[in-house]
Amino acid sequence: MSRPDRGVRTARIQRLEESLGPVFESAHPATDSAQVTGGPQWRLNIGEIDACLPLHGLDQAGLHEIEPLKPVEMPALTGFAFGLLAQLPSQQPIIWCVSADQVGDYGQLYAFGVQRYGISPARIVFARVNHPLHLHFALEEALKTEGVAAVIGEGRRPTFTGSRRLSLLARRHNTPCLLLSGERDGERGSAALTRWQVAPVAGVEDPHDPFGPGLPTWRVALTRARGGRTLPAMEEGEALHDTPYPWRIVFDEQTLSFRPAAVFCNAAASGSAAAQRPAPTPMVGTAKRDIGESTGYYRAGGIR
Repeated sequence: MSRPDRGVRTARIQRLEESLGPVFESAHPATDSAQVTGGPQWRLNIGEIDACLPLHGLDQAGLHEIEPLKPVEMPALTGFAFGLLAQLPSQQPIIWCVSADQVGDYGQLYAFGVQRYGISPARIVFARVNHPLHLHFALEEALKTEGVAAVIGEGRRPTFTGSRRLSLLARRHNTPCLLLSGERDGERGSAALTRWQVAPVAGVEDPHDPFGPGLPTWRVALTRARGGRTLPAMEEGEALHDTPYPWRIVFDEQTLSFRPAAVFCNAAASGSAAAQRPAPTPMVGTAKRDIGESTGYYRAGGIR
């Protein structure tokens, strides 16, 4: 008997995972937050995205996964994650757990870049582990810590059992957990409430600095939403221009919130005063290049 192809196996596992979700919930009732979507809602403030989420928002007491379209675009997840963190009302510390190999591949966070998302670098507590397998233990201990606004994990995805443990701890302690991983192994399964797929695109022009690298801009797909609406994932090489989905969103540094990219595109087309300023004189000996497309600063949303 021939084995079904990878796509068929992945679809079967996802259907099985969704069907077993209520069984796990009844077998492990939570005392602090009894429902999967019972915690405070955490909104992106973009109507068409929030409408796809349970109760029109993310659950603050749950596990949420973020993955890149390509592994090389991992730094883009950092900017998107900080955009989500900027929507949290809490001003308590944020624990960032990262494996040493991730630091070696993508570097440390840039403190001044964090500030552009309205988050003080003094709030970030780093927990660096030497072995990737130790990351999940660090995340569990971080979620057990009192007085924490959120816990971030950057590294290898856990097994289904590991993700289940993180999900239960996040609910018990009413603390959101974001997991950033470049692995796209759908067959492994996950207990995460949502999974986001993020790809960096050319930055939308900043109305206050039309000659800068632009505002942090991404294409975002919602590939998993328990109790909400799951949408198709992006594929490498897929033409994403001028399509309503995956969503093209921007982080607005003036309002510290996500906004549809079309809002800024329409403003630029209307001919604002900032866009009419003369171009600055280039320095002698410098070559003209597209800053937004050529630097890691753009891909990481100014954080790495």
